[in-house]
This record gives sequence, structure tokens and C-alpha cells, in this order.
Amino acid sequence: MADLSILFQCFTLNAFMFVRSLIISCALLVPGIAVALSTDHKEPFLVEADSGVVDEKLGSTVYRGTVSIVQGSMHILADEVEIITNEKGEVITVIARTDEGSDRLAHMEQQPDNKERVYADARRIKYLIQEQKVHLSGNARLQQMDDEFTGELVYYDVKEGLVNLKGGASSNDRVKIKYNTAK
Repeated sequence: MADLSILFQCFTLNAFMFVRSLIISCALLVPGIAVALSTDHKEPFLVEADSGVVDEKLGSTVYRGTVSIVQGSMHILADEVEIITNEKGEVITVIARTDEGSDRLAHMEQQPDNKERVYADARRIKYLIQEQKVHLSGNARLQQMDDEFTGELVYYDVKEGLVNLKGGASSNDRVKIKYNTAK
């Protein structure tokens, strides 16, 4: 919040009112976004890749080479995916990444109950399954229907219905929110 207050001090009063309205609009829109079908967690976790390294002591498996993961309505595509499990063998975290210098982004999509599909793209996607949080970093984009959130970092808290956006270091890397107003 301290970063936001410094940023707001740079704006004129009119710009401040615009940003405040934008944040309020975002807060009203976000509860409409959800991530998973309620039945997804019951489905098998299917992984395809060129190679994989399993570390049973750490509860971590790293897959490389055009990795594809499917669990129910969830699909993840990336150059590398790390799956972290707890002591019971349950998947708790999925980290999808693209290779350094790659033009592609890691991709995740999922069908929520009674809603349109949610799409996420970024250089790195971290899905905290039990906490129901998705962290996108590096050219990040979160989309549902025609509503789209982009920034260098996009943090989505599914349980709370909150999206936190952060721009990059350059003035061209500002956050962007596109709303579908023709509903």
C-alpha cells in the first residue's frame, strides 16, 4: 500500500479520482471470476512431457519439454512444470515456466462452475491449489469472457475474489484492465 500512496501523490486530483474509480470497478468485477469446477480435484492429474525428474524426499517433480497437464477442466502448457506435493502425496503447488529467451508464455485455463472459462498466460504461473491462489509473473494476463487484466505481476486470490496487479519498472509496463461494458 505504501507504493500505491507514493504513486497517488504523483497524480492530479482528477487522475486520483479516475484511479480510485478504476480500483472500485475492479473490485466489483472480480467476484465474477472463479478458477475451478468443484469436481476438478476429484479427477486424475495427467502429465505429458519429454522428460521428468522425481525427488521423493522433497516431494517435487520437474517435467521438461512441451509439458501438458490436465486435471478435469484445468489445462496447463509450458516448457517446464514443477509439481510439489505434501507428505500425503497430494498436489499442493504447480509452477509452470517458459524457457529463457522463449517467445511463448506458460498457459493455464480452467472452467469454473456456472461461468466462462478463465485463461492465464505469463512467463511463470504459480498455482497454489490448497490456498486457491494463482500468481502470474512476466508479461502476465488473466482473462474471463471479455474482461482482461494485464501487468508484469498479476496475483489472483480465488477465495477472496481479489486481483492485485503490478506494472514493471518501465513506464510502458503499466497495468491494464479491459472491461466488457456491453453486457
